[in-house]
Amino acid sequence: MKSKQFISIALALAVFLVAFFAIQARQEDTLEAVVAARKLPAGHTLTSSDLVLDARSEGSLPKGAVTQLELLIGETLSMPRSQGDLITPEHLGGEHIDLNEDERAVAIEVTDSGGLAGLLKPGDQVGVTAVLDASEGSYAKVIAEGLRVLYVSPEFLAVDPLAYQQLSDPEDEGGIGIGSSSTSGTVPDRDNQGVVVLAVSVYQTALAYDFEAFGLESETRLVNLVDLMPALDHARGVALSLFITPDQALHFESPGIYVPDLVITPGPSPTPTETPIGGEIMETTPTP
Repeated sequence: MKSKQFISIALALAVFLVAFFAIQARQEDTLEAVVAARKLPAGHTLTSSDLVLDARSEGSLPKGAVTQLELLIGETLSMPRSQGDLITPEHLGGEHIDLNEDERAVAIEVTDSGGLAGLLKPGDQVGVTAVLDASEGSYAKVIAEGLRVLYVSPEFLAVDPLAYQQLSDPEDEGGIGIGSSSTSGTVPDRDNQGVVVLAVSVYQTALAYDFEAFGLESETRLVNLVDLMPALDHARGVALSLFITPDQALHFESPGIYVPDLVITPGPSPTPTETPIGGEIMETTPTP
């Protein structure tokens, strides 16, 4: 009887030792790598609450896997990541500028109203309207379309929706709840003006002034946008305003708009006159 008990105990111990050493072997083959703690959009600047360490099989990790959280804090994502996705250097670099050989990067300064309140991201297609402020009145004219956005200054970007989500949803992982006394419990401030970098063609383009509706001959001006846009950006009394265009945008032309021309007032109101008829005074209203 004792021999059977001994054999049972020995077998149990052997199974335990095999499992123990197997676990130890697996632990030696794993490595903690940085992954996304939640769904993160492209263009998002990483914070400590966006990242966690996750144990992964060392053999399954790609080259360049990051094992320290602090190495990624403050970096910008160039592509979206889902919860649990690895974040490596190839997923970073929201400020990278990629130009074709016939393009040049041109920077312009815009305000909230002219820069779509920061709702821009690299890859968007935009047009540019120049607004000239003269003493007689303002004049606006579209000067370019189909320009690719390369970069938007981070302080001008619209506030990351995750900032609002974390404030309003205390149940969300990493959320802090509205009214928290934490110094991080506020939506990050953003500037109401910033710099947008656009990919501009080096070829000349025609600025078309369509005067057909006025019964006049239309005109064109050949310009190089690499020259024109910086000139307008630095000129006094000129503001540049952006508008987003679809991928397959229909081309349009216009003469531009001169604000005083929009002011139309009625003619003078006729004044009643007194006309004597048969000794009586009659009020009549003449035709203007």
